[in-house]
Formats: sequence, structure tokens, C-alpha cells
Amino acid sequence: GGGKKGGKKKGGSMQTVSSQFRENLGKLMTNLRSTHPHFVRCLIPNESKTPGLMENFLVIHQLRCNGVLEGIRICRKGFPSRILYADFKQRYKVLNASVIPEGQFIDNKKASEKLLGSIDVNHDEYRFGHTKVFFKAGLLGTLEEMRDEKLASLVTMTQALCRAYLMRREFVKMMERRESIYTIQYNIRSFMNVKHWPWMKVYYKIKPLLKSAETEKELATMKEDFVKCKEALAKAEAKKKELEEKMVALLQEKNDLQLAVASESENLSDAE
Repeated sequence: GGGKKGGKKKGGSMQTVSSQFRENLGKLMTNLRSTHPHFVRCLIPNESKTPGLMENFLVIHQLRCNGVLEGIRICRKGFPSRILYADFKQRYKVLNASVIPEGQFIDNKKASEKLLGSIDVNHDEYRFGHTKVFFKAGLLGTLEEMRDEKLASLVTMTQALCRAYLMRREFVKMMERRESIYTIQYNIRSFMNVKHWPWMKVYYKIKPLLKSAETEKELATMKEDFVKCKEALAKAEAKKKELEEKMVALLQEKNDLQLAVASESENLSDAE
């Protein structure tokens, strides 16, 4: 019985130690994540402590001993960069949008394969996984540069189209102003040519008379309109008077009928 109790106690203490270890490890990892640690490898450029002097063999020896060169070599042989197919398609579709048909469903993996196959890159530097595409070191940066160049060219093309549209509008306005100026100049030259003609002098003398004749004509027209309005008003007043007389007669007839109906009602009541 005592052995069993001791065994249980020992097991409980081991569990407590492991839980404390996990808790401490969790706190340590939380602190590390919150402080964003980074590491700096210090290299000695020379053994004489001379500023501006770089001993290549010494620096390469330190890099080799620290494992930096081996890490770079391993990184180059592997595929450290990776991106989901959907994200790759959305971000790099601009490099060759024609290979992905619009309005037609296509799997993200198939779209990524078509897109990478149509781009001028080393096809041995990427691999396709189940959900992601993997890249060797540097290829993703190359794709970013190609994307930036493509976007810059598209922006430049858009700016050129906008400027061309605005300049075409301005050119149309300039041509309209030019035609207007030509028309004004032509009319002024024509007027200056006929200004001293005898017939033009006669026209200048007759022009005021034409205005007075037009005024008299307008006055006569206004008089005729006034007479017509006066006659129409007289007819309307006569019609109004006639209708008023008819209305009075109808009211009188209505009253007579009401009196007759009342009298008949009284006679019927007396008869009953």
C-alpha cells in the first residue's frame, strides 16, 4: 500500500515539473515574440585594427566557420519562399493576364502553372506543391521587380491615354476658336470692302426709316389685337349675362317646384 502511494506522489511531482517547464517555456517564447529579437554576426575585417582595411581571406574564413556560407548554399539549393496559389494568382496575374481567361472558372493551381509557364524566368527555380508554389531564393524578388515594371508601364500607358484625350479635346477647342477667328476676320474684311459703296450709303440712310416703318406695322398689329380682344370680351360678358338670367330662371322654377311639393304633401296629410 505504501509503495503505491509513493508511486502516485512521484508521478504527480513529475507532472508538476513538466507543467512548470512548459509554463516557463511559454513565457520565454512570449517574451521573445514581444521583443522581436534579431541577431547580428560580428566579423573582424582585419587583425591589425586598421580602419577601412578589409582582409578578404579572413572575412571568408569567419563566414565559413560561422556557417553563413553553408546556410546560404543550403538556402540556394532549397525553396525557402512560398506563396498560396490564390495569392500568387491575384498578385502576379498582371504579368500576363491573357493566359487566364476572364469570366471562366479556372483552378488556382492551374492558373499559377499557366502563368509561371508563360513568364520568362528559369523554370527550374520553382516547384508546385498541393496548396502552394515554392521558389528558390531570389526568384520571388525577381517576380516583384517584373510586377513593378509591368505596373509602371500600365500606369504610364494610362497617363498617356488620359493626356492624349485631354489634348484632343483641347485641340478641338483650338480648331473651333480658329474657325471662329477666321469667320470674324472674313466678315470684318467684307464689311470694310463694302463700307464706302454708294448702295451701302443709301442703306444707311434708309435703315432708320425701315425701323420706323416696322414700328408702325407693330403698332397697327397691336391695335388689331386690341380690337379683337375687346370684341371677345364683349361676347364673353353677353354670354355671362345670358347664363346668369338662365340661372335665375332655374332657381325660380326650383323654388316653385319645392312649394308645389310641399303643398301636395300637406293635402295628402289632410286627406289621411
